[in-house]
Amino acid sequence: MSNNIRTMICSFSNLYDATQICRKGVKWKDSVAHFSNHSLVSVYRLKQRLDNNTYDLSAYSIFEIREPKLRKITSTRFKDRVVQRTMCDNYLTKEITKNFISDNYACQKNKGTDRARECLTRHLKSYCRKFGIDGYVLKVDIHDYFGSTNHDVAIAAVNKRVGDEWVRSEVKRIIESFGEGENKGIGLGSQVSQLIQLAVLDDMDHFITEQLGIQLYVRYMDDCILIHHDKNHLKHCLKVIKEHLASIHLEISPKKTQLFKVSQPIKFLGFTYKLHESGKVTWRILPENVKCQKRKLRKLANKVLEGRITIAKFDECYQSWRAHAKKSDSRYTIRKLDKFQKNLKEELIHGKKKSS
Repeated sequence: MSNNIRTMICSFSNLYDATQICRKGVKWKDSVAHFSNHSLVSVYRLKQRLDNNTYDLSAYSIFEIREPKLRKITSTRFKDRVVQRTMCDNYLTKEITKNFISDNYACQKNKGTDRARECLTRHLKSYCRKFGIDGYVLKVDIHDYFGSTNHDVAIAAVNKRVGDEWVRSEVKRIIESFGEGENKGIGLGSQVSQLIQLAVLDDMDHFITEQLGIQLYVRYMDDCILIHHDKNHLKHCLKVIKEHLASIHLEISPKKTQLFKVSQPIKFLGFTYKLHESGKVTWRILPENVKCQKRKLRKLANKVLEGRITIAKFDECYQSWRAHAKKSDSRYTIRKLDKFQKNLKEELIHGKKKSS
């Protein structure tokens, strides 16, 4: 079976299709242009290296981003992204995710942040119909999830779900390429990394929903929400979750893990969710996200003044954030940001006129 899977993943057509997908939105980068401008030759050479076992991972480019919070990104080189894309799209994603619970929402087709938010809203409404607003929420967050993941645990999680030996060996090579010599740490920014991290907590998902009996549960990567009418049962769940995480060399984040009443606002994926006695659930965009957007608008305005982007691009970036914010019930906040952005734009136009 392994030879058939490998042949299919490494076929010229699949490698070429992966190249076209990977280049979308990043064609301006030199490394991407160098590979994709001669894509037929580049793909042929890449296929040869894969076929004769001379393909090696390139060194990562590591950098930090500070919005919405400080994170270290491990950027995968373009040729490696192509290989990972064809491996994920043509085999790995289906194999790893086929037995996932339905309420695991990260990095999967037809899921994502919007579906996760809808799931939490649906769970809160369902709870209210049965129990009213007397109940509790356990919010679990894992400390430095990507950076703390043990390599042996990650490899075991993949091997449990993937049958093909060649794919196993390639994913093992990717896992061991992270961590700068330590036996832990999975780089944030790789397509395969996302699947690995989903798999690492899959057993926990099944235990929570099947053994602990939590029917109202949602997970997005390492952010988990459990809703139940019995506070003591959620305390027991937290104890068991801690024990499970310890067994795979992970631990919760004490500051972000909380047990509170279901009537209190729940922070999840950039919004707060409030369950009302009527059963209605309202969303509010987090204040820290509003501050973050104001900082971003100021930085974009400076880029306009420096001639690095156009005013049209400044507008486009804001409208993108505004479309995201409009999913919530934050009309007053959006109006205030509209005014803030409009004033900045007028200053930019006025400045441009003065300089001309």
